[in-house]
Amino acid sequence: MKKVIIYGASGHSKMIIDIIHKTKAYEIVGFMDSYKADGKRIYGYDIIGDLDNLIDLIKSYDIYGVIIGIGDNYTRKMAHEAISEIAPELNFVPIIHPSAIIADDVEVTQGTVVMAGAIINAGAKIGNFCIINTKASLGHDSEMSDYSSLASGATVGGNVSIGTCSAICLSASIINNVAIGGHTVIGSGALVISSIGDFKQAIGVPINSIKARKIDSKYLERHN
Repeated sequence: MKKVIIYGASGHSKMIIDIIHKTKAYEIVGFMDSYKADGKRIYGYDIIGDLDNLIDLIKSYDIYGVIIGIGDNYTRKMAHEAISEIAPELNFVPIIHPSAIIADDVEVTQGTVVMAGAIINAGAKIGNFCIINTKASLGHDSEMSDYSSLASGATVGGNVSIGTCSAICLSASIINNVAIGGHTVIGSGALVISSIGDFKQAIGVPINSIKARKIDSKYLERHN
């Protein structure tokens, strides 16, 4: 069985581990984490190193691939770039929960994670390193750019485009035929009925507040 390591010892990583246990697709050797101490045990696996000793870990454990267990989209992008610079031949494997419903013509590409109960409809396109979380739904012919995410319960209509690093938060809804720019966050429970540009934070039912945001602004928190 091919061996993988998870980068980022987080709650998101626990969900990834659960999927791997259910699919039995890979053997997990442990975590890499640059902010937690080696030896700490999380969800049954130890932190065995960080980026500084990635090459040694690959050789010691015969690691085939890595999964980035980071929920924040921009941080996940930075992690991908850092890992690729150190170990360009390392595989970034996709992870798909067996209960996800994915149309036959949809390809789930490198680094993307599809959680339990997610639905991806016909003609949809998913970029690299995306997250489609629990019971999120992506409509027909819609497109998620690299590093974008749908949080649990998010509902996206048909012919919608979601830009790079953009996040559709918990239970938000987007109607058909609109575009969400890059690095934009749609707040929890929001309803999007028209297109929204780049670097925005939008909330409301329907959207009634749109503010500018920075590329590295955190969004996995309450929106005020």
